Amino acid sequence: MEPSFVILKRLDPMNFGFLEVVHDLQTAEARIQELQACSRGEYVVFSERTQQIVARVNSHMKGA
Repeated sequence: MEPSFVILKRLDPMNFGFLEVVHDLQTAEARIQELQACSRGEYVVFSERTQQIVARVNSHMKGA
């Protein structure tokens, strides 16, 4: 079974929304960069294998 990584976006202080599943961390990080071009905010990558957050990217909107 190939490891899977779940990309999530923070919706509010207590909740994340599911975006998609990818098969490797490098793809997840590249995908977050693409997503941030359209919608800035906090994104995390969750490893299904380890059940832990393995990457976090946080960008705030300028002037917000």
